[in-house]
Amino acid sequence: MSKISIGIDFGITNTDLVVAHHDQVSYSTFPSEKVSVSYLKKILYQANLNISDIETIGVTGGRHADLPNEIDNVLVAHFNEVDAIGRGAKALKKDSNNNFLVVSCGSGTACVLGTKESFIHVGGTGLGGGTIRGLCKLLFNEDDPERINTLSLDGDITKVDHILSDVVSGPIGNLPENTSAVNFGKGSLFAPNNADLAAGVINMVAQTVLRTAVMNSISCGVSEVIVIGRTPNYSLLSNILKEGFHLYNLNCEFVENGEYAICLGTI
Repeated sequence: MSKISIGIDFGITNTDLVVAHHDQVSYSTFPSEKVSVSYLKKILYQANLNISDIETIGVTGGRHADLPNEIDNVLVAHFNEVDAIGRGAKALKKDSNNNFLVVSCGSGTACVLGTKESFIHVGGTGLGGGTIRGLCKLLFNEDDPERINTLSLDGDITKVDHILSDVVSGPIGNLPENTSAVNFGKGSLFAPNNADLAAGVINMVAQTVLRTAVMNSISCGVSEVIVIGRTPNYSLLSNILKEGFHLYNLNCEFVENGEYAICLGTI
């Protein structure tokens, strides 16, 4: 029987695993721990994998370099995270020969330019899913992503943000009048509830990610944007990104299984 190949992305919050055998691909995720041989074997055990059945193990993210190049006679292939981001996004996106920008939305956010020849890190922001969970925990003691997502959909950002119509009498370029002008600028004026706060946090992160991605797209001269990562599972965030990319005439694709793109990039 032919052996399988696996890829692992050691993220800050989650560790993702992809298992490939012939044309069959499966994904799973685990809470991140310190990167070590024992943790890797723990993942394999929890995924019901026997290391003797594995041909290669691709690794990236975190401190993957702390792992040896071989474990129990199985090759461990180390991938630079930028290459893994680009390779994984390219494998999942729709067919295209054009250059593209990958927006990798994890705990933080990275932007990677994909060309026929290479993958290049072109920018990013420290804001991402980790920011959303961290600030919501500090503001109203909630860090469960599903609960934060549900709350945010009932929230009103005008209870926490000054929007353009609050502070200017006319349009600014082509920006909608409900665009945030001052994030959390109304903190001393209102008593926002938890839903409003969740919406405000996600909106702040989404707008920062959007601006970062748009500026990198313009500077790189690309019109195709591929969004990967787990943070777009926040519905409000993905909606803000979609509307924003459309406003700037950028073609945006939220790829299926995008949260596993980076580990797929090590196969």
